[in-house]
Amino acid sequence: MSWWTKVLGGAVGFMLGGPLGAMLGVALAGNFSKGKSNFGGFAKNYRPGDQQRVQAAFFSSLFSVMGYIAKVDGKVSKSEILLAQQVMQHMQLSDEMQKVAKDLFNQGKQKDFNLDEVLEQFRVECHRRTHLVRMFLEIQIQATYADGIFDDKEHDALKYIAQKLHFPIHELENLIQQFSTTSKNTNQLTVNDASQTSLSPIVSPASSR
Repeated sequence: MSWWTKVLGGAVGFMLGGPLGAMLGVALAGNFSKGKSNFGGFAKNYRPGDQQRVQAAFFSSLFSVMGYIAKVDGKVSKSEILLAQQVMQHMQLSDEMQKVAKDLFNQGKQKDFNLDEVLEQFRVECHRRTHLVRMFLEIQIQATYADGIFDDKEHDALKYIAQKLHFPIHELENLIQQFSTTSKNTNQLTVNDASQTSLSPIVSPASSR
C-alpha cells in the first residue's frame, strides 16, 4: 500500500473543509466500500500545515485542476487522460485511489468547477511549501503539452493559476520554455520530466523556504 492510500483512505478529506475537502469527500465516499474505508474510526484532528493535510490538499487540487486544464481548450484528448493516469501510476496509487483521482479529474472538467476557491485553499494549505507549488505547476504545464498543442487558452490558464498561487510569472515562463524545449526533442514526455522532486511524503515547511 502506498503512503498516499494510507493517508487518503481515512477521513482526512472531510477534515480539510472548503472546496478541496468537499470534492475529496465526495470522491472518497463514492469509491471506497464500507468494509475498506475507515471514515468512522479516524480520530486524529489534522491542523492547517500538518503533513497529512497538505498531502491531501495537493492530491485533490492536482487532479481536479488537471481536469480543468484538459477542458480549457474545449475538449479533453486521449493524451491528456493518459498523462493523468501516468501521474497516478507515478504516485503508486492503489486501484481505489486511482478511481478517486479520476473522480477529481472529472469534477475539474465541470462547468461549475470553482477554480479560484480551489487554488486559494491549495495555496493556504501549502503553508509556505513553495516546492509543492512549483511541482504542481510543472505537472499542469505538462498537462497542457499532453495533446501536442500548447495554445493561447492554455497559456492564459497557466498564468492565471500561477498568479492565484502567488508564483512569479517569469519563473512560470521559464518552466514553460523548458518543457517546450523538451517536447521538441522527444516524441513523448513522461511524468518524470515534470519534476525531479519525489511525490512521496512532504518535507517540513522550513526546508522549502
